[in-house]
Amino acid sequence: MVSTILSLLLAFQSPAISINQLISESHDFDKKTIMIEAEVILEVLERGDHAWINVNDGTNAIGVYLPIEMTEEIKVFGDYNHRGDIVSITGVFSRNCDEHGGEIDIHATSLKIVERGFVVKHEIPMWKWIVTMFGVSLSSLLLISHRKRKGKLTKREADESLDMK
Repeated sequence: MVSTILSLLLAFQSPAISINQLISESHDFDKKTIMIEAEVILEVLERGDHAWINVNDGTNAIGVYLPIEMTEEIKVFGDYNHRGDIVSITGVFSRNCDEHGGEIDIHATSLKIVERGFVVKHEIPMWKWIVTMFGVSLSSLLLISHRKRKGKLTKREADESLDMK
């Protein structure tokens, strides 16, 4: 009996909605409970007993307001050198939040870590090294050539000034 009820609840659970869809269809989702799955980016912004996090699902980003205790699970935040934790957030979507100055946001009621974040390694392709070395070599040769020419002109000018005296 209990397993049947749980199965029915899972079957009717709404799938994750993209942030772009939330924004483009904001009238339809306003003040409704929604679920998104996205990467946590940047940092936790603490505000008393609550906090803000920003999440990005690849289509767009949005601010999520939640009790500060929910943020304790988050370990990795996305930036250039990290792929942040992927989280599943359930909460109430507001296209014009009265509590936060008319901003579009989500007030989270639950946060679950779906996948842990990790460090991103940035390999530099060999062709970029070759182009860089060529540019540095060419610049060095031009600088040396310029200094030699400048030195010769100065010497010539010095000789001319001696001849004038």
